[in-house]
Amino acid sequence: MGPLFQLIIVGILYFLVASIIGLALMLIARLIMLLKKKTDITVNQLFWFPLKLAPYFLLAVIVNALVCQFVRDVDPPLTDYWSLPINDGLTMGAIDIPDKWYLWPTREGGEAIISNIVLVGITDKALYGSTESDDYFIYRYDSNQQVVNLSKDELEIEANKTEDSLPTLKRPSDLYYDDRDFGDLITFLLILIYPLYRFYNVSSTFWSLVSKKNSELLSTAT
Repeated sequence: MGPLFQLIIVGILYFLVASIIGLALMLIARLIMLLKKKTDITVNQLFWFPLKLAPYFLLAVIVNALVCQFVRDVDPPLTDYWSLPINDGLTMGAIDIPDKWYLWPTREGGEAIISNIVLVGITDKALYGSTESDDYFIYRYDSNQQVVNLSKDELEIEANKTEDSLPTLKRPSDLYYDDRDFGDLITFLLILIYPLYRFYNVSSTFWSLVSKKNSELLSTAT
């Protein structure tokens, strides 16, 4: 799926989720009004509050994509590929689904050196892994030499020639997200600052309405 198609899907999901959240906010507000015995407060604006944030989240997605591309040097969101740089030249990548990976000569791709990789271990000397056919391999950086069709025991023997021990083999997708999870978490928290600020204002205004019967404040805040 291309980025535009994924953006459309995410947009549809956002409007569905935002509508559910808006409906929940409105029902909670009506329940509070019932408990407080207030009947003269309009709360319909609470339904539209999450939907009105759609332009902000669209802008946030675009800015985040630019930051990922030019600042963090990681794949931008809403793409159909994953890339995991190994060193200055080599890159592992996956297309469409992050289950089968390829070893490429550059980050831009190219003819795959090794295909259908499902497990991998990375050191500063070589790349170790296995393919979906359960064959193990080694790719040595200094000589650009690949040793393929190994058994697990043969892989360990070859690794012990240059390494202290065979590195733990993991799914490439696990290594990919380990490398970027913290940055994505910080980005997510930063994006939430403005919506939480707006929600605080709306909630405070609603509580003021319940207390003071000022029916014009809520529509102004939202």
